[in-house]
Amino acid sequence: MRDLKRSALRFFGPFCAAIGALPLAGCVDTAVEIGHPRPEQLAQRQRPAPRPGVSPHGAPVALISLEGAPEDALARFRPAFARATESRDIAASEEPAAAYRLRGYLTAYASAEGATRFAYVFDIFDRNGRRARRLTDEVAVTGAGDPWTLLDDRALAAVAARGADELAAFLSDTPEAIAAAAGAESGVTIAAAARSEPTAAKPLGFAEIK
Repeated sequence: MRDLKRSALRFFGPFCAAIGALPLAGCVDTAVEIGHPRPEQLAQRQRPAPRPGVSPHGAPVALISLEGAPEDALARFRPAFARATESRDIAASEEPAAAYRLRGYLTAYASAEGATRFAYVFDIFDRNGRRARRLTDEVAVTGAGDPWTLLDDRALAAVAARGADELAAFLSDTPEAIAAAAGAESGVTIAAAARSEPTAAKPLGFAEIK
């Protein structure tokens, strides 16, 4: 339990500090459309691929907001996501020092085939408030009724892991992370790293909870 709390504080401590500064973060583009992603839409989207040999740690990220789900679900998701990001070497930061800002949204809905789907949308913004990437995917569980009552720890961990995987992959392919991996002695600058070829993206799929 202590390890869980430490992991949560490591990622969400900067997040909590950023909440008080939200009125100052109005320059971040928040004009985003949130809805239930359809399977065909998810299949058409491209999942970011991690850059080999580059850690996402070189591109610190600040979690600006997390919403959409009931507060009890969010309270359980936060430490799960903190553990997932920490295990993938993602560096949490307070907003002024962050290379990127993250806004998260969770949703749950019943699908036509009778399953319940839990979806996330993570919008990543750069220092200038421009949206650099949208990450989205969903996890399906068997059952009907109030969707949030079906979000057990296993499904919640699967959502957190999928989101952290995509976030780590995106951050590892940023100019900041590439320059940090190259090392100061190499003389590689962020501008030079930005000109390198991106890695190939993979189709976005589904994570099924049996």
